[in-house]
Amino acid sequence: MTSQPLSQRPTETGSPLLALDKPGFARLSLIVTAWASLTMFVEGFEMQLVGYAAPAMIGALHVGKAEFGMIFGASNLGFFCGALLLSALGDRFGRRRLIICGVLLFSIFTLCAAYGQTVLTLSILRLCAGIGLGGAVPNAIALTAEYAPQNRRASRITLLYVTYVLGSAGAGLLASWLIPMFGWPVVFLVGGWGGLICATLLYFFVPESLSFLAQKNGDPTVTAAVRTERPPKVPFVALFREGRIWMTLLLWTSYITAIMASQFITSWLPTLIAGTGVGISLAALTGSLYHIGGTGGNVLMGWLMDRRGLKMIAVGFAVCVPITACMGFVSATLPLLAVATFFLGLLMLGSLNGINAAAGMLYPTVMRSSGVGWTNGVGRVGSIIGPVIGGILISLKLSMSTLFLILAVPVLLTALSLAALASLRQSRNVKDPVVERLSA
Repeated sequence: MTSQPLSQRPTETGSPLLALDKPGFARLSLIVTAWASLTMFVEGFEMQLVGYAAPAMIGALHVGKAEFGMIFGASNLGFFCGALLLSALGDRFGRRRLIICGVLLFSIFTLCAAYGQTVLTLSILRLCAGIGLGGAVPNAIALTAEYAPQNRRASRITLLYVTYVLGSAGAGLLASWLIPMFGWPVVFLVGGWGGLICATLLYFFVPESLSFLAQKNGDPTVTAAVRTERPPKVPFVALFREGRIWMTLLLWTSYITAIMASQFITSWLPTLIAGTGVGISLAALTGSLYHIGGTGGNVLMGWLMDRRGLKMIAVGFAVCVPITACMGFVSATLPLLAVATFFLGLLMLGSLNGINAAAGMLYPTVMRSSGVGWTNGVGRVGSIIGPVIGGILISLKLSMSTLFLILAVPVLLTALSLAALASLRQSRNVKDPVVERLSA
């Protein structure tokens, strides 16, 4: 007897949504989470591999750092466009299809980038790869949330972010091993072929979205239930009404400056380390400590926010300010720089994802999706301009101490914005649900 793909198997009741109450759904939920985690790992690898390959690429292609910064900006611009244009298509064509197509898209263009020889060519290829990433990531998260039990949804999504950061760290570890032996194109070949293998596995093993199947099959019971679960559309101006204007602006400011600083580090840190005379292999390995620290930072910040509320992300960025400022002064001592890089990743990446959680907690339920979506979308501006500005500053041949002192400015602005946001919330007598629950 030929087994049907998971995406086509009928449930015992004939209703996909009613399968949520069946014992077998728990196993299916774990399967979806596992495959989505693999997808996020590959996507994290793909997104950050240019940063680790940059020291070797700049030398091999004979380009300036300011010019090379356009490649970083193109990747993030593509991600922004993909998230904006493709992520919503999952509701129409199915999340499974969008995930697979997104993985295929960024894998193919990553493979092509291994043969790029000019900044323009590589920028176009990274732009196209970023579009695939931007379409796949939101749909992988949405599919996981849809299959996750309600009381496990937050932890499952947190796991996806952890595996994404692990993929970013894995790119650094692999680059430190392979680039000295085979040159910079090898990381693009490994990333591209790894993505194609991942897409093949997803095609055979990942089920389709329950809501998409319900609407496609015309199940009136399920379709009605899915429609009931969907919140009504909220106009953009609602984010600024009823006294929310300063809350929204402070939240957006903090996210833009935070992601600007983080993208500067992920894009340029290995290159800066290599510029001190450290070998490319050791520079990539040291740079990967930022993401290794971020893996624990996601878990740590989630734990702190559960117990102390949203103010912890302001504290996290406040501690990042002196660490960032000191990194340039300890750059001549690699062990100290490695320690500083690890702790900066621990606090900055964990706090950065905490801003996403803050957006979900600050807005009312009826506009929560809109609030989180706009915060992420506006924040991507920082991810585009951060690496480009970094390339310009580095091309001016500023000292490492000066560069990191400049980098500490957006980190400080993030901490101040979040502190002002916490103060504004307190002045309006809006209770933190976590603190309120603990004090009850």
